Amino acid sequence: MLKENIFLKEGLSNFRTVGSICSTSRFVAKAIAPIIKPNDLSKIIVELGVGTGNVTKEIVKRLRPIDYFFGVDSNRNLLEVCRNNICSAGNINLEHSDAQNIPALLLRYGIKEVDEVVCTIPFRILPKEDVEGILRQVDNILKAGGYFKFIRYTFAPENKMIKKVLSNFKVVGKEIIVRNIPPAEVVKMAKMS
Repeated sequence: MLKENIFLKEGLSNFRTVGSICSTSRFVAKAIAPIIKPNDLSKIIVELGVGTGNVTKEIVKRLRPIDYFFGVDSNRNLLEVCRNNICSAGNINLEHSDAQNIPALLLRYGIKEVDEVVCTIPFRILPKEDVEGILRQVDNILKAGGYFKFIRYTFAPENKMIKKVLSNFKVVGKEIIVRNIPPAEVVKMAKMS
């Protein structure tokens, strides 16, 4: 089944967890993927909500052999498409799980904290307790000075839970991407402490 067809099918049948009927555009993927410079120290990057892998593919293109990528998605069918589209390597790991379980999954690999978290999970349509749980785990695993990047669909109001739970984070960048269905804003926050 084609990538867009599976996204449409899963989006219509599981909208509360998938959040869209189209995969994230390449324009959003380029805006949300971490910038990794050749002389940077080794980076550990987590993606929450890999879907069919559009953002994952952009992140993996930027990885160096010394970097580590860990992606999760709660939808098995979307994750399977992602796995089929992403090359496998020792520094790339894709797991079927809820985002709230990310600390336990990372610990299995001896990882306690990460440099960057990228998230395409639709916070606006999730139950409040799920959003709060995900954000608390982002705070738990992200090292001080690390970045949390997420998307917000422009038609939806800002989610006040993000600023409340991540009170020790500061917004350091925003970019509107109209070439996405629906249009999205990429928000970049830095963990201050």
